[in-house]
Amino acid sequence: MKHFYSVILMTVLVVLFLAGCAANPFAPEVISKAGIPGIASAGAGTDQAMIPDSKEWEPLGKTRTGECFYKVTGTDNATGIITASTYKIVNDHCRKSTIEKWQKDHPDLAKKYESLDHSIRVDEIDCKNKRYRMKEVTDYDNKGEVLHFSPNQSQEWHHIPILTGLDKMRQKLCAPEVKAAEPAKPAARKKLFKKKK
Repeated sequence: MKHFYSVILMTVLVVLFLAGCAANPFAPEVISKAGIPGIASAGAGTDQAMIPDSKEWEPLGKTRTGECFYKVTGTDNATGIITASTYKIVNDHCRKSTIEKWQKDHPDLAKKYESLDHSIRVDEIDCKNKRYRMKEVTDYDNKGEVLHFSPNQSQEWHHIPILTGLDKMRQKLCAPEVKAAEPAKPAARKKLFKKKK
């Protein structure tokens, strides 16, 4: 029964994360800061968000919970599975809702989340079957310190929901599906000779 609850909880967390990475054109603009490896700019002690280094991270898009970037960390050509990380700069809306969630069960952790800056999530993407398996999520504060690390104990694969950050990343990373070639139709023969009348 405990395993059942952990699977349900993990599924709910994944759905919430995916909903946060769905494209949203109304997400607020995020300002940058500098100084940590993998971070293009960060201003320690300021309210500006840490922007990932553009040499390592590609932009994925803005969402209602923040701005997302991604990078490939591994590829298995034999299985078609790509391991990729998603870097999400959380906005005020996401930070406040996360604090509210932690406040109920872990008030001490909720206090730390007032400085939540970004999250890095690692997923495996099965290109052929359009599935994913979340490996871990790590939340960071505005100084680059780890607030919380959540490894995923479940090894289950899940279908990638359309119109989400994962779907957008899958489209960018996975080669276009090759459609089975239709048999070639014989070319119409042209008459090389004219009929004699």
